[in-house]
Amino acid sequence: MTADPTNDPAAIRERALSAAVEAKSALFALGGDYMSSQAARVAAKDLGMKGWPFYFGGRVGVLGSVPPEVVHAIVGFYPLEHVVASWDVARDPRQSPPLERIVDRYRDLQRKWADEFLAPLPETDADELADLLRAVATSSETGLSPLAAAWGAMPEPIAPRHRVVHWSHVMREQRGGLHIAAVQMAGLNPLEAIVTGPLAEGGARFFRWSEPYPQPDDAMRLFREEAEEITDELASRAYRGLTEAQAERLVALLARAQEAASGGGGVPLLLAEKRAEKEKAAAGA
Repeated sequence: MTADPTNDPAAIRERALSAAVEAKSALFALGGDYMSSQAARVAAKDLGMKGWPFYFGGRVGVLGSVPPEVVHAIVGFYPLEHVVASWDVARDPRQSPPLERIVDRYRDLQRKWADEFLAPLPETDADELADLLRAVATSSETGLSPLAAAWGAMPEPIAPRHRVVHWSHVMREQRGGLHIAAVQMAGLNPLEAIVTGPLAEGGARFFRWSEPYPQPDDAMRLFREEAEEITDELASRAYRGLTEAQAERLVALLARAQEAASGGGGVPLLLAEKRAEKEKAAAGA
């Protein structure tokens, strides 16, 4: 997308950055909560698979049977040994269905989640939101996110709510690829970025990193903030073609969609795991 050249470039940049920052929470949920929903567990079980191989097979299988080192480079925040073990199971025909079937089931999962959790979102709003998301997503270079390029090249669903989840997922992958690069630019390794971020050590455990974990200090926290700012700046380029009215509408519709989805059970596994840890600690106190 190319904004009106008569507009002030500084105003365009500021508007785009504001939209990217306001949109990221909703895109993270709408484009990813289905991955750790109860429906995902059922889908994995139906295929005779377990959680992590199904996750990597469904999310990354669009790239085909690439070496595990390629998967590790793309997903970024998981330890190599965990990626290798999960990916080897996902692409082994003796242990799992063909990757194409796993990806198809992942797409079905997206749509099932959309039908359930976006049901309160009016179809006209969903259609308008999907059009805006597609316009932004297809305006962005995806060189830093092969998964965004691969998922963006998949056939677009027809139903409006399915389209919302599809393009939210593409944009989530776009930001994810940019964030991996931003973390490196800021001078952090993946584990440092996780423990210094909002997920802290619970995130490190969930992502299957082994202890001991690095203890965040002022420098690490500063670098983590810098990584987030770099990610916001890079991601905002895709929003520069939006007019002020379009940017406001996009943010408003994303907020409506996120509010609709929050009423369901698409609670990320990490949050459920942290809740269980708190309950266990309380019981033992």
